[in-house]
Amino acid sequence: MTIRDNLIFKASGLMLNSSTNHVSAGVTNAQTGRIEAIDISTISSGLLVVHAPNAPTGTSPTLAVFFEVADEFGNWVLTSNATAISGAVLNSSGYTYGQITNGYSLGNQGRIRWAITGSASPTFTGVGFSLYGRA
Repeated sequence: MTIRDNLIFKASGLMLNSSTNHVSAGVTNAQTGRIEAIDISTISSGLLVVHAPNAPTGTSPTLAVFFEVADEFGNWVLTSNATAISGAVLNSSGYTYGQITNGYSLGNQGRIRWAITGSASPTFTGVGFSLYGRA
């Protein structure tokens, strides 16, 4: 039996706040060592795992994470649950994950996006993303 590692994107130690809202092409993919958009051309479905190891700062902070793909015109199209990848937001440290299927054929490029709500500068630190894919 052969076990394959289907990890296609990995980033950790990220600080998420309201000044940015997506993993940009400037984030190094720890799986490939390259700085570029997430290549999803070889997969048709996936699993996105989010790890928020530290308690968030701010008042009533929430973190919703989404997965989007680029269409042929360069627009980003949501392919995960519209509430958040798991259908629920994080409001403390912990893990969340979600399937990326919804019957869509994934394009060539994908991105991880988030929305943070709360007051008093809500921030989640040390956040990691792992994206696994299946052909």
